[in-house]
Amino acid sequence: MPLALAAPRVLVYTRTLGFRHDSIPTAIETLRARGPGAGVAFEFTEDATLFADATLARFDALMFVSTSEEVLDGAQQRALERYLRAGGVYAGVHSASACLYNNSVYLKAVGAYFDYHPDLQPATFVRLDNTHPATAHLPDRWTFTEEVYYYRQDPRAVGARVLLTVDAGSYVNNAGSRGNYTFGTPHPIAWYIETPEYGDMGARAGRSFYTSLGHTNETWQDETFIAHVLGGLTWALEGATTRAYGSGLVGNNETSVRASSSPNGSGAGSAAVASGTSGGSAATPSAPAPSQSSSGARTMAAAGAAVGAAAAGLLTSL
Repeated sequence: MPLALAAPRVLVYTRTLGFRHDSIPTAIETLRARGPGAGVAFEFTEDATLFADATLARFDALMFVSTSEEVLDGAQQRALERYLRAGGVYAGVHSASACLYNNSVYLKAVGAYFDYHPDLQPATFVRLDNTHPATAHLPDRWTFTEEVYYYRQDPRAVGARVLLTVDAGSYVNNAGSRGNYTFGTPHPIAWYIETPEYGDMGARAGRSFYTSLGHTNETWQDETFIAHVLGGLTWALEGATTRAYGSGLVGNNETSVRASSSPNGSGAGSAAVASGTSGGSAATPSAPAPSQSSSGARTMAAAGAAVGAAAAGLLTSL
């Protein structure tokens, strides 16, 4: 496991322009509470204007949670593309696959676009990989109430490895496709991509992880599901393509927040950090570590701003 030199920063994006899930506030609350234990500094936003080179360069990962429709305009999508091509990590949860339908780079990050789902009902999900951090803790057969997603593409076509499938006999498919789409077998439910093929890379591509699970408040309060999401996210971060790991063009370079072993030795490089900010329209960085002097904090902030500006310049050249 690569050791983080600083707390990996993750920007959680929950903007919706179509269907809005009631579970979004619960998702934010859960991630905020679990950030310290996972060794991740979460920040939360629905402000699309943060998708600009200088801002995105601060983050090691972007996590889209239950987004819907065209949640970024053209310029913001170009900034997202440059971020991903610069080694930024991507994680998507639930309807993260139901946004930015016309962006080919985003498709290579998320793996497949949402088509439809049957009614919310109990279903049995089947583990295909018992070693990946997102699924190693899961039972072989996992039954709970969830939406079973159907897709417009097969994520394996862009390099995905499927972690979870669904038992087709465990639920009723009482809805229909919006088009003549195929998405391969076994039915993909959650997957990862080791090296997304974004093209025109200025750095090694960051890993991506996606799970279609996460519709209800109850799911976001379930320990098994929470470990599934955090296991996928921390695995993606530990591809070590960002500045928190001493690599890449984007991410947290504030190395005065040193990595140290957490009590259980888990998390994103076992960095000891505070959690991110509360939800809202704009993200706010975590406070400096209490042990820093005021002058040290100012020096660190100035260095971070300078590196961020330099990284932004590099992003625009990609």
